[in-house]
Amino acid sequence: MAIAPDLFNGAQTTNPDEAGRLLMALNIEKTAEKLLKTIDFLLGHEAVTSDRAGVIGFCMGGQLALLAGTLSPKIGAVVDFYGIHPHVKPDFSQLRSPILGFFGERDGLVTSEAVSQLEAAIAAASGTIETKIYANADHAFFNDTRPEVYDPAAAEDAWTRTLSFLGKQLATD
Repeated sequence: MAIAPDLFNGAQTTNPDEAGRLLMALNIEKTAEKLLKTIDFLLGHEAVTSDRAGVIGFCMGGQLALLAGTLSPKIGAVVDFYGIHPHVKPDFSQLRSPILGFFGERDGLVTSEAVSQLEAAIAAASGTIETKIYANADHAFFNDTRPEVYDPAAAEDAWTRTLSFLGKQLATD
């Protein structure tokens, strides 16, 4: 089962400048509430057999997935695809789940230094993170609608790793 919350209350755009404006205007506190309600809704669905959910996010959603992992013990796994948002500052001392992170070597938004800082912050809070930086991959390497950055080999490998990670972390006995 999967669910994708509408964090922008129906607002949509294909314009990069407008998308950036929407991203920066996002109310993080209200977004955190929506994320928690979404998790509760998902776990309450009759088809869900686990008492924990996995959270996956891309770009801003990756940073929000990290945030979600610090908000609820109902989050059993977090997958961060090149997460970034300047106003989202997860309190990793509250982290309750392992993290799998994917990044691109050529990503100008989430640099290797930023990845190292993320790893250090999580380790300092006694959390666990496994990261993979794909050589020659850019930000949004998973996005097959953006041929200028899409990297099929990296995307396939990351998805295989994601499914394995979620299966292991969310397995029910």
